Amino acid sequence: MNRVLVLGSGYVCGPLVEYLTREARVAVTIATNVLEQGYKLSTTYPNTSAISLDVKDPVGLERLVSSHDLVVSFVPFQLHPLVAEQCITHKVNMLTSSYVSPQLQALHEKACEAGISMVNEVGLDPGIDHMLAVQCFDEVQRKGGKVTSFQSWCGGLPATECATNPLKYKFSWSPLNVLMATKNPAKYLENGQVVEIPAGSLMQSANAMHLYPELGLEMEGYPNRDSTQYGTVYGLAGVQTLLRGTLRYKGFCHAMVGLTDLGLLSDKPHPSLEPGTPPLKWKELVATLVSPPAESPDLTSAVYELLGKDEEKMKAVEGLRILSDDPVDPQRTPIGALCSHLLQQLVYGPGERDAVFLRHIIGIEWPDQKKETRHIDLTHYGVPYGFSAMAQCVGKPAAIAAKMVLSGEIRKKGVVRPTTKDVYMPILERLKLEGIEATVTKLEGIEATVTKHRT
Repeated sequence: MNRVLVLGSGYVCGPLVEYLTREARVAVTIATNVLEQGYKLSTTYPNTSAISLDVKDPVGLERLVSSHDLVVSFVPFQLHPLVAEQCITHKVNMLTSSYVSPQLQALHEKACEAGISMVNEVGLDPGIDHMLAVQCFDEVQRKGGKVTSFQSWCGGLPATECATNPLKYKFSWSPLNVLMATKNPAKYLENGQVVEIPAGSLMQSANAMHLYPELGLEMEGYPNRDSTQYGTVYGLAGVQTLLRGTLRYKGFCHAMVGLTDLGLLSDKPHPSLEPGTPPLKWKELVATLVSPPAESPDLTSAVYELLGKDEEKMKAVEGLRILSDDPVDPQRTPIGALCSHLLQQLVYGPGERDAVFLRHIIGIEWPDQKKETRHIDLTHYGVPYGFSAMAQCVGKPAAIAAKMVLSGEIRKKGVVRPTTKDVYMPILERLKLEGIEATVTKLEGIEATVTKHRT
């Protein structure tokens, strides 16, 4: 019997556990601090049990890790090094769908010495995006060509019929990471030049993305953190354009600028949001953040002035009930309170579905000097009342990689990414059997460049 310990019980766990327990020889333990979710999984799938665990409890974590053959960590990425240390000590393989952090990478040699594999970045982004990209890069290199540009755009969004709120976005989990990401700096390579976007300016830099005219989708995109590092990760020596970005429906970024203008994305403690303070309405919180100009007769007018009399920003603020009598959940900071509010306002209703959109745009130069732009597309929709698209596109590749570790197909030790053919090819082939498959379009004589239409 192969014993798999899954840390966490969130929405991506369902597809993972469903896939793993198709084989009777796999037993899964769900260790979670939300035991109700763990019990639901354990009563839905065979050979599955649930147990309460705080991952920060070293004694409880050690006891569970030491009694399993593989640990799948779906806890916040900051906790992965704690899990990895235990896996190294007890010589237990580990798998995550998260980016490899510097702290985790620093454990590579220890993991090699312990003879274990620590497989990472086997979700969607990162994960499937890496695999589809490197599959193309390997083909180009094999045929003597050269990759001159690479853009990767990915977004997990509501299906269009469900994108009915001012942000055209919905949450299945805490909005904090999504909101914090809008404040990040970014860095990418364009036509041989490094482009840097300072922290706080990311949403203003968004580009209109005309990727799916046949679907009638109006999208926008913004770059993710430091894309330039992927020249080394992907082995793209001499690449002129290199950008990895996030997709949203048109209007998201402008609305986020409006929320920022009001100070609602501040992560500094606010005296009115401390535990034990008197109950507060949203319009009252905004009043503490806005200094009404003397000529403004009321709060609404003051907010309108502060937003530069921008009708779209104002419509978003009002549509999100930011100026309402709704009670504020005191979470110490404005962004904490906003997260709690949005998690109530922007949730998926019964039967609503989400969608995943992934587009790689790859510029290729062949030995005969001909140029090609290759589009690699993955579009996947969630199942009403079933697994979401995001849960499938994270949980399924992670589950396939987990089985590869258990069976010995993945033999490399230390920190492993799915960027070698022996890893990415089996995962991509098995994803096809799960209905997750990309399409490829080749356009001759066109060189891909970064979209320049500002929203």
